[in-house]
Amino acid sequence: MPFARKTYPAAGYLMRQGDRGDALSIVLDGYCYGQKDDGEGKSQIVSLAITGDSIGLEHLYLRAVDHDTRALTGVVVATVPLAAVRQIAARRPAIAQALGVHQAIRHAITREWMVNIGARDGLRRVAHFLCEFAVRSDAAGRTPEDGYELPMSQEQIGQATGLTAVHVNRMLKTLHTAGLVERSWRHVRFADWHGLRDIAGFSTDYLHAGQQVRIPAPPAP
Repeated sequence: MPFARKTYPAAGYLMRQGDRGDALSIVLDGYCYGQKDDGEGKSQIVSLAITGDSIGLEHLYLRAVDHDTRALTGVVVATVPLAAVRQIAARRPAIAQALGVHQAIRHAITREWMVNIGARDGLRRVAHFLCEFAVRSDAAGRTPEDGYELPMSQEQIGQATGLTAVHVNRMLKTLHTAGLVERSWRHVRFADWHGLRDIAGFSTDYLHAGQQVRIPAPPAP
């Protein structure tokens, strides 16, 4: 497919609410996030994209961009015109299925984020967020041997979990004191992964790794 390689600085906008969605972007390097404003100066982070994730797949069906997408770190993306995506999806059913699976998993992650904010206490919210970040980073091959570089400030973690930055700081200290997490600035190491997972009530089921329904191959002519 035709594509353009684009680079965005940290905090740069990949898409703004109200824009017309006319391209699909694949994250080649870096992290970015979806953000919605409440109209009164407060923001909610509604999604996190890492290497290998797509941005704007919904615009195959919806024209208007309904939220901002911003670079969390410096980001490199490959941007593909939606017309080209539609053409190859029409010609190749397996690719059309892969796009559908990717979007379905995105919806599953969104539902889990809703549960995280609406049903878990502050400690479990932060623990669950850290667990998801680790599992998705592992799947994308972004795991250094000595831990993870969490590319988010405490304020941004709060915007993703419905907590204040002060509350996030307290929860991180609690996890550290309990011997579950070791951190230095934004570097995080899970000293007790199983303990952290148990506190969070974390399961990878909603990420649906390797559980997709396969389209059978067409019969030979």
